Amino acid sequence: MIKILVVDDDPANITLIQMLLELDGFTVKTCSEVDQAIAMAETDTRAFVVDYHLARGSNGLDLLRAIRNGKTAASRDAVVFITSGDYRCEPESMEAGADLFFLKPYPPNMLSQEIHKLIAGGA
Repeated sequence: MIKILVVDDDPANITLIQMLLELDGFTVKTCSEVDQAIAMAETDTRAFVVDYHLARGSNGLDLLRAIRNGKTAASRDAVVFITSGDYRCEPESMEAGADLFFLKPYPPNMLSQEIHKLIAGGA
């Protein structure tokens, strides 16, 4: 099973994304903070779904940069999706190394399809 880590500070978003991804056959872990995500990332974590704006002024790009700079146990090439309700966050997210940016709200099936596509392309 493909292991995914979802990082969002909104419990409703976490519950919904986790449920939908698990129904599509993924193994999903969740957390709400960058430091937690860094600690929870494992060598077999294949993808991350990360909210751009996290609680207490934290930013999902901090996690993205940690992944891309080898500061997590996950591969630097792990698939990283950045999500936000603000379209203006997309250029910075892509520049920082995100594989995709999803503007909230996005169709739930789109996330699963893109994860499969990007992981299959990188395999």
